Amino acid sequence: MATNKECLVVVLDVRNCATEEFKLKSVKCVSEILKAKLVSDRKDYVSFVLVGTERAENGIGCKNIVQNENPRLCSWQLLLDFYQFVNVTSSPCDDGAWLDGLAVAIDVFKNAHALRVAHKRILLLYDFNLMSQNYDNYKDITNQIVNADIELIVGTHNIAYIDNAESSQAQAIFKTSRKANIHELENQKRAIQLVSFCNATLCNFKEALSTVFKMPNQRPWAWNAKLHIGSKINISVQGIISIKNESNIKLKKCWEEAGEEMKREQKHFIKGTEVTPEEDDLISGYMLGGTAVPYDDKLMDSETKHAPGLHCVAFLKKNAIPDEYYCGESLYTLVHQKGNQTAARKLDALVRALHEQRRIMLCWKIYSVKLNTPRLVVLSPNELDDNSPATLSMLELSYHWQHHFWNFPALRTEKTSCTEQQFQAIDKLIDSMDLECTLRDTQQPRELRANDLLPFDQLPSIYEHNVMDILECKVLRKAGDDEKQFKDMLRDKRFVEIFWKVPEAIEQQAKNAAKALKKQFPLEHSNAWLEKLRAQQLAENQPRIKQERKNNVPEDEAALIAIDAVGLNSPAEDFQQLLQHKVRTLQHNTQRDAKFQGYAAQMRVVILTLLERSQPNLETLQELLRLYRNSCFEFNAFADYDQFAAEIKSKARDKNLREFWFKVMVDMQLGPLVIGEATLDTELRLRKYYNIEQWSSDEESEPQLIE
Repeated sequence: MATNKECLVVVLDVRNCATEEFKLKSVKCVSEILKAKLVSDRKDYVSFVLVGTERAENGIGCKNIVQNENPRLCSWQLLLDFYQFVNVTSSPCDDGAWLDGLAVAIDVFKNAHALRVAHKRILLLYDFNLMSQNYDNYKDITNQIVNADIELIVGTHNIAYIDNAESSQAQAIFKTSRKANIHELENQKRAIQLVSFCNATLCNFKEALSTVFKMPNQRPWAWNAKLHIGSKINISVQGIISIKNESNIKLKKCWEEAGEEMKREQKHFIKGTEVTPEEDDLISGYMLGGTAVPYDDKLMDSETKHAPGLHCVAFLKKNAIPDEYYCGESLYTLVHQKGNQTAARKLDALVRALHEQRRIMLCWKIYSVKLNTPRLVVLSPNELDDNSPATLSMLELSYHWQHHFWNFPALRTEKTSCTEQQFQAIDKLIDSMDLECTLRDTQQPRELRANDLLPFDQLPSIYEHNVMDILECKVLRKAGDDEKQFKDMLRDKRFVEIFWKVPEAIEQQAKNAAKALKKQFPLEHSNAWLEKLRAQQLAENQPRIKQERKNNVPEDEAALIAIDAVGLNSPAEDFQQLLQHKVRTLQHNTQRDAKFQGYAAQMRVVILTLLERSQPNLETLQELLRLYRNSCFEFNAFADYDQFAAEIKSKARDKNLREFWFKVMVDMQLGPLVIGEATLDTELRLRKYYNIEQWSSDEESEPQLIE
């Protein structure tokens, strides 16, 4: 069984010539690593090696090197032993080679081969100062590190980062110093050469913690499965995670005043009419285009286990499923199983066929016998490449109770366009709040590896730091009864006071930009809308007063003029009254035509809506089509009616409305309009229109294609 355990050997510099600040930072860095491993419950092995002691205690006889006992699992006792090991060790001296420390660390791994760890690491914390070193066995030790597959991390206090001119990747360099002599420059040169000799990582103390916990992915995770298409086609595939969305920081914004109550209303509409459904009427499932696919609860609660793998349901057009219906949690890449040439040929043929037909596959995904809940996924073909095998992308569809669509008012219209000054103020605010904060001069040395003043992936977790410090204090208090050293540490201990924030210069810049924006967009309180609403309510509550009309229109006709739309209850009467009182009375031809076009569009919508019903009323449809056809004659809207007649024919053919077509359209001759005397071409055109050769079949067919 694979394991993620690692064995870490820490080599610390305790020589007299090393600065006290460096030694304190080294001890703090190691303690932070141990506490982080404890909080995250990492079952890793750790050991320590001290360089620069008067006595020598190690397995290979190196001078001035003291080795701790064999690697042990992380525990609070190990943290206490580390403090004692660093302080109780005999007095330090100026001698001690860091290459000897690496040699002792390599020997620790040789003696700990029975631990069976996945990763072997050495963390060297050393002050490469002006003391001379012996580099005779430099190549020998670096070769041992490479051959033993050990990852080397070198940390020191005077490391900075710049971007490599060729690769644009972060590169570690030593900070230049005027006091550096020949020996110090040689030591720094040898430390930098570790990067090329044994693929070491150089870092400062700020980057040491993140570097230690950055684990290389040596083997990608793969899901072996079968892709079933029908009852005969089976393809052995492997699923590999390509992309996975992870969010380590969750921010919650609350826009609420004191005493303010926020509510969210959910409304349901059917063809524009608001309805109030019962709980049993709402379904749970997936959305495919505009169609809801119910998800049967029996699939989840079934006692019989489903066969693991991918089971093809249908082939879809690429645009059949909107992007909003993909959940986006992860993206898998499907390839043929390694070494299976038959599966490779089948998958290659499938991908080519999907590309040619511009289709995607809708499948059930069942992970395993234990994790047996079916999920809907879509398999999309990737671009073919002669140098790589055929692949499919597997995207999961979102499972939800019901989709709600929210319409928000437009923030900008033609009547409320922004001024140039307002646009500039918005641009300045956006630019000043850029949280990436990348440095323009990438060759300027910086403290962090990333070219970012505010790296979100390295922000300290206040909660975790406080938890670690509280636990450490409890452990120290328990051990402090016997040891004076722990009493002193407990007295000097302070809780962490690190809070991540935007750099002060950028924060002030953003505040100034926000002030300028507020001046450009003054917020004014207006009660005009409230007064208008009260006046409207007052007018509705007052009794109506009969008034004489200018055109001497009777009172019953004056009431009819109040109709301003064609309704579903009495569409024929509404359309006639609107034409009589609101269209024909207009003297201006352009206004009259525009008014007619609006009411004609409403009439077409009503006719199509009545056609959608399960049992359409043929008499009502006949009357409405006749009225609309005659009005198009009157207002010269021949092209509009011909286009609408073609749409009626298409809908009748698709919905198999034979009775409507023959009794209404054919018998009553409600087809395209004919101007003047009928010619031979006109008769042929009408005959072609009224003749439908192929109707939509009522017989059920296999759901192989979903349009």
